[in-house]
Amino acid sequence: MATDVVMPKLGLTMERGTIAAWLKAEGESVRKGEPLLEVETDKVTMEVEAQVEGIVGRILVAAGEEVDVATPIAIISAPGEAIPSLSQATEPSSGQVVPGDSPPAHRLTQELDAVSAAAESVPEPQERPRHRASPKARKIAVEKGLDLATIVGSGPGGRIVSADLEGLAPAPPSAPAHSERPAPDSTIDQPPLVETPAIIELSRAQQVAADRLSASYRDAPHIQLRMEVAAHWLEQFRGGFAAEGKRISYNDLILRALALTLRQHPRLNSHFIDGQLHQLPGVDLGIATDTGTGLVVPVMRSVQSLGVEQIAQESRRLVDMARDGRLGVDEMTGGSFTVTNLGMFEISSFSAIINPPQVAILAVGAVERRVVPVDDQGAMGVRPMMTLNLAADHRAIDGAMGARFLQHLRDTLQSPALLA
Repeated sequence: MATDVVMPKLGLTMERGTIAAWLKAEGESVRKGEPLLEVETDKVTMEVEAQVEGIVGRILVAAGEEVDVATPIAIISAPGEAIPSLSQATEPSSGQVVPGDSPPAHRLTQELDAVSAAAESVPEPQERPRHRASPKARKIAVEKGLDLATIVGSGPGGRIVSADLEGLAPAPPSAPAHSERPAPDSTIDQPPLVETPAIIELSRAQQVAADRLSASYRDAPHIQLRMEVAAHWLEQFRGGFAAEGKRISYNDLILRALALTLRQHPRLNSHFIDGQLHQLPGVDLGIATDTGTGLVVPVMRSVQSLGVEQIAQESRRLVDMARDGRLGVDEMTGGSFTVTNLGMFEISSFSAIINPPQVAILAVGAVERRVVPVDDQGAMGVRPMMTLNLAADHRAIDGAMGARFLQHLRDTLQSPALLA
């Protein structure tokens, strides 16, 4: 019995998805639960497993194409079953992998028309697609400089998985080609250059992020507020955890302070939609994360109910999943407020763009030793300090609201008893 594979709905807000790669070719067998394809949404790229066992009889939508949720994208046939003709393929089959309302007709290309004239039995497997590695394996290959074409995969159908790469040594740097040019002066910074002009295509997620942030910067009047925070209590608080063998970062303490502060300032824990402010009941904090291949923002749920150690554990879990490409769509949507921290890059202070429909974002700089007043008599001393920059949507938050929020956040960060 032939079964339609349709574009799955991978998140509550997902309406369309792009086929990043087919992990099985036409004519290949597939087991239930085995990776069948990769789907790229505006948030993340995820593997989609086969829901039935059989043979990939026909691929209806090629890699790189974007289609609506519930659109048929392939047909899985039972072993020995004839592949449905294209006229039959446009009619509902006896089963569907994902339920949906009347799916639109298949997008049949000239290539599929040519295939329809083939024999009635299952065709011989086509040449394997070049895309035969899991997202995590591709990330490791980039980090180690490995050529996936030279690696034999141990996964289903010869697919390369992360375990195939973890024991391999990084590729040695290639020897420079012989050149008559004099060697560059090693005292001068020489950034790498391309030999010819190059165009870098943005991923679907990067394109959507660019559109959303452009709209935010254009439509939301950003008000920027900056405040210095004394960080000596944060240092001592973090050091106390370290003495107990517990890994607590400055960012974990900031997340805890934010959750406590947002409970007292619910207007900043809101979404601005169609001219209305929607205050949210829970503090769901987006954590801007550098993955090495782009920025993603996993969301930590109900932070107001978590202690510092729980926040640290959940933060590490989300960041590790983000860097391994394992985040689900629902783990990247629905945040009520976002924090972005560049302190680890020794950035003192910076401004950020609001992530719509949120109404504010906090940019955190590095903890630095600075000369500051230490008493009311004007004595100066060196103290650890940190700069916070709040960007708020002036349609929903005025300057006084943002200033009171920052004052409350500063007082919380400077009071370890409140963070415990």
